[in-house]
Amino acid sequence: MPDILVFGASHVGVRLAERLVSLGHHVRVIDPAPASASMSWTHESSDYVVPSDVGRAKIVYVVTDEDERNIRVALAVRGKSADVPIVMALTQSRLGEKLARHLSAFAFINPPALAAERFVEALMAAPPGSAPGDVQKTTATSEDAAARWQPDPLVLRAVLVIGAIGVLATTYFHLAERLRWVDALYFVVTMMATVGFGDISLRESSTMSKLVGITVMIASLANTAVIFALITDSLLKKRLVLSFGRRRIRDSGHVVVAGIGSVGWNVVELLRARGESIVVVDNHEQGRYLPGVYARRLPAIIGDARQERTLRDAGLLRAKALLCVTNSDLANLEIGLNAKLLRPDMPVILRIFDQELAQSLRERLEMPMVYSMSSIAAEVLVGYSERPPR
Repeated sequence: MPDILVFGASHVGVRLAERLVSLGHHVRVIDPAPASASMSWTHESSDYVVPSDVGRAKIVYVVTDEDERNIRVALAVRGKSADVPIVMALTQSRLGEKLARHLSAFAFINPPALAAERFVEALMAAPPGSAPGDVQKTTATSEDAAARWQPDPLVLRAVLVIGAIGVLATTYFHLAERLRWVDALYFVVTMMATVGFGDISLRESSTMSKLVGITVMIASLANTAVIFALITDSLLKKRLVLSFGRRRIRDSGHVVVAGIGSVGWNVVELLRARGESIVVVDNHEQGRYLPGVYARRLPAIIGDARQERTLRDAGLLRAKALLCVTNSDLANLEIGLNAKLLRPDMPVILRIFDQELAQSLRERLEMPMVYSMSSIAAEVLVGYSERPPR
């Protein structure tokens, strides 16, 4: 029986097994995934079945990617051994605290919370860049000017058309019906608004005047309907923009957090506790943690942070720092590189799973603040192998 048992070949599980083996431990990893020839530990391909001799293990780690499965496996282990130490990864700390009250020799860690703490510590220790707003000031100013409200061109055209109809009709009735200018204007307005013919009418007028009147009424009705439809459409679009986060942030000195998953949410909470101003960016309007963001009245941009426009909308040119904590290495890398192009001296923190990629970024792209949540969690978990929970 190996002296250490690991349930789950997740990112955390693999990093943990590698570290334990490097320390000289005999490790068995239980996971349904097929074994790899490059593994330096014993692999058992099963659906997390607890072996009968689990009680002989020095310590048992339960680190699959699902909280529910981790709890089920931990309880199964405790059912076969009352005293074997168990250490579990759990993203819901409250559940872990409740389990700790009922299970002996038990401990848990929250990998997203541990990673968030490391990210925020790195941010606080990072040297400050240029004062927000100093970098690319001219570009930001021109963009802000372009972003100011401008009338909808279709609405503007419709208004010009109805204005032209009013001017031409007023001129015609002034000349053809010998009305004073003000009377002609009054008559045209009442006709276009469909509230006339009480005091002035075309009953005794020429056929041409009647045809002009009919044309003005039809054109006015159609054009008015178009104007109201365009205004309604414009207002609806603005409402949807606000609802789904497509707006431009005018703040400065804030921290942009790209990706609001379990790690991103913990980062937001830690930054709020430190009194930092935060702008959240996420590409899923139905994200699990976005209701909490809205409840705390935090500015949120719904969009792809890999796009330069989205970063600009988040106020990156005036931001204090950027944390890229999505669950995709490539997305985080692309976001970080785009941010460095816009603000070369701004602190950028990347969450990267691949250790080789992380090392390459540090050495070749001069991006020193690159961290892996699984490595951070594995580092903490390894400590329990020397000091098992009692």
